[in-house]
Amino acid sequence: MSKNKFEINGDIITIKHPEWDFLAHASVRDDYIDEIQSVTWSKNGEYLYNKKLGYLHIYIMKKWYGEEKYFQMSQAGYVVDHMDNNGHNCCINNLFFLTSDENKAKGLTVDKMIRKRTHMALSLYKDFETGYFQITIVFNYPAIAKIEGLERPAKIDLAYLLYDCEYELVLNDARKILYDYKRDYTFEPERLHDIDFHIEGAYGTPCPIESYDRYIEGNHGHTVFYFYKRAPIPNWTLSNKREFFHLREI
Repeated sequence: MSKNKFEINGDIITIKHPEWDFLAHASVRDDYIDEIQSVTWSKNGEYLYNKKLGYLHIYIMKKWYGEEKYFQMSQAGYVVDHMDNNGHNCCINNLFFLTSDENKAKGLTVDKMIRKRTHMALSLYKDFETGYFQITIVFNYPAIAKIEGLERPAKIDLAYLLYDCEYELVLNDARKILYDYKRDYTFEPERLHDIDFHIEGAYGTPCPIESYDRYIEGNHGHTVFYFYKRAPIPNWTLSNKREFFHLREI
């Protein structure tokens, strides 16, 4: 009998253990929902492991992509990347194949910068059903819009970007977004490789970053909330193309 506790909500299973200070999540289907709950999952480094079923993230990839596909990719030098760099998040939209070298580079660039979320929250997803990737971005501190043809200064609060390309190219765009924002708090969507977008913002310029930082320190007597991530747009494909760009008047 498993020593874990399980909760199922839709197609997501949450895995708990009395000795853990975290929750683990994975995608489930009817064909293996009993099997995943029949064993005890233990923490092995930053991942979950069971002697019978192996590592949870690899188990999930084999269930969704097939044993043969996983073996082929593994033999070609690919590893299973946790797109949000959370080894306990084994949902299929958070897992994809990436070369070992790219995985290491991602850890030293994209993953490292994403952890600094008080100013900006960027997330990566792969929709297994549609085959498209998404980058979602919440600019907690608004980004300065660098968009051709803007007649007035504008700032961006939110962006969803859709991709139909290699994962490596999506990561390159994520690096550009993160580096541009780190350098001068700008966002330049026209230089990216997305095939569709949903971008929201407002006319005007952000307050000085020093003022924002003082505000989120909480010394003003108010509670401050900022986003850590934003969920992807479900079932987004080119058949329901958005090309949404809206700037509010403030």
